[in-house]
Amino acid sequence: GSAGKTTTTALVGEMCRAAGLRVWVGGNIGNPLIADLDRIEPSDWVVMELSSFQLELMTVSPHVAAVLNITPNHLDRHKTMDAYTAAKRNVVAHQQPEDFALLGYDDANARALALETAAHLLWFSGGAEVEEGAFRTNSELTLRLGDVLGLPKEDGDRVICHAPEVRLRGRHNLLNVLAASVLAGMAGVPVEAMRQVATTFTGVAHRLELVRELNGVHWYDDSIATAPERSLAALRSFEEPIVLLAGGRDKKLPWNEFADETMQRVRQLITFGEAGPMIARVVKESQVNGNEGKLDGITEVETLEEAVEAAAQLARPGEVVLLSPGGTSFDAFRDFAERGDRFKELVQQLG
Repeated sequence: GSAGKTTTTALVGEMCRAAGLRVWVGGNIGNPLIADLDRIEPSDWVVMELSSFQLELMTVSPHVAAVLNITPNHLDRHKTMDAYTAAKRNVVAHQQPEDFALLGYDDANARALALETAAHLLWFSGGAEVEEGAFRTNSELTLRLGDVLGLPKEDGDRVICHAPEVRLRGRHNLLNVLAASVLAGMAGVPVEAMRQVATTFTGVAHRLELVRELNGVHWYDDSIATAPERSLAALRSFEEPIVLLAGGRDKKLPWNEFADETMQRVRQLITFGEAGPMIARVVKESQVNGNEGKLDGITEVETLEEAVEAAAQLARPGEVVLLSPGGTSFDAFRDFAERGDRFKELVQQLG
């Protein structure tokens, strides 16, 4: 998918470990698995995160594949959404009827891949009750894999946990838990192990990671947000007023929805980096177009260091300072992790 891959992959790995399974987690996350090929046994489970860069040349598909969502990303490389979607399609396009494809029901682009695979279809949804897969009804996260796993009818629906019990913030992370539970279920992981992980897992570094609380202000590192869609998900994860740090390098992606959401959820916007002036301009255009909201001001700076300094001056007790740039890190850093580490270092030096 475009967002949620690393968190979902990590969740599946942890669920398998909690069930006592021998599991390998890799691909676009952690260490390359090619170095471990000699140690991977036929009875082991391998959980891989695959990006569009890896998928675009694939001519085989895995036994169990998942596409969480498809939203604009990496258009600086793929040029068009059609080409980007075609790369994602490869993870399910070469499957056979004995394989399984898990698709995000709430995402129209992911849902459309049902027509592109011969595999048995599974679904996850935050709002619709799906025939096979996992879904949320009210506060319950429910797993429905009875027919697929050959379970008795009375064991068909199992409650994984309740939404407030999930430690990860945001609706998007509830979807990640649902997707991970289906995938873990296909590996034979019992619901009890899923529940244990879903209610204790606190996330992966640089993904809505709480850095510290200082003088009543909570500082969050979401440096992984290298596209405006990812920043949207972060903004929607908080009820508190937000001081947002946005910037980096643009990937030729649309920013209008980000601008509108910023108007509604952000009290102070601080832009930095190569894309900073463009982001400030798009948000100001949203203001001019009559989008009235909570935004009190926009501060434009050049560097992350200056952005953190400005945020420290602007943030009030009870608010959130959120680094969720929407752009890549390559204008100033090696990767998003280096940017996130620098942010955390700067925040720890405050006060």
